[in-house]
Amino acid sequence: MMKRSCTIAIRQQPRFLVGGRDLTYAAGRGSWPSVLAPKHNDRSGFTLLELMIVVAIILAVTSIVAPGMMERVRSGRVEEAADAVSTMLANARTQAIDTGVDYHFRFELNGQCFVAIPAEVGVSIGNSNNSDSETAEFSYTAANLPTTIFLRYSQNDKSGSETLKGPAFGKLANAGEMASKNWSMPILFRFDGSSEDKTFRVMDEQQRSCDVSVRGLTGAISTSNVFIMEQE
Repeated sequence: MMKRSCTIAIRQQPRFLVGGRDLTYAAGRGSWPSVLAPKHNDRSGFTLLELMIVVAIILAVTSIVAPGMMERVRSGRVEEAADAVSTMLANARTQAIDTGVDYHFRFELNGQCFVAIPAEVGVSIGNSNNSDSETAEFSYTAANLPTTIFLRYSQNDKSGSETLKGPAFGKLANAGEMASKNWSMPILFRFDGSSEDKTFRVMDEQQRSCDVSVRGLTGAISTSNVFIMEQE
């Protein structure tokens, strides 16, 4: 009996390689193998070099910005001082108008103190021009600037100075101490609100200055921008 040979051809299953991984369908399992993303070694934090670069940038920016900011702060202090002085000047003018009695504004030469006081020592209601003189009140006001800021005459102003006796400061608590100070000549405010043309200076230790001006005809008060005064 003749034997019959039978050749069985085995068909090779196609293979799929992706990124070096065998993704061939697994017939026995009836499923495809899971595809896993390749692992990465994520870096966390900063290196020392990166931190040094950031710090260097911050220091460079600070060195550029800080001087300008400090200059604005210092100039702002001079402006605030000039505003306080202007307020006292306005108070002297208001008191003169309200009471009908002339008022003086004075400042301590090269010092910090300034006052608004009646022009006459021991002024009484009897010599007030106010229409309601019986109820007139005469105020004595004093204030001080920070110790780093002081008051002085403007350049080329050769006005003198004088000392005042205690009664000139009325019932101010430190009237005795004020009597020992060296005061500017007075800026006069009249009962009609007028004054005299005058300019003086508020300045700090680094010569940052602000001029305060009074216009005689109207008694209007104004201040200049802060500037650096040249050495006289």
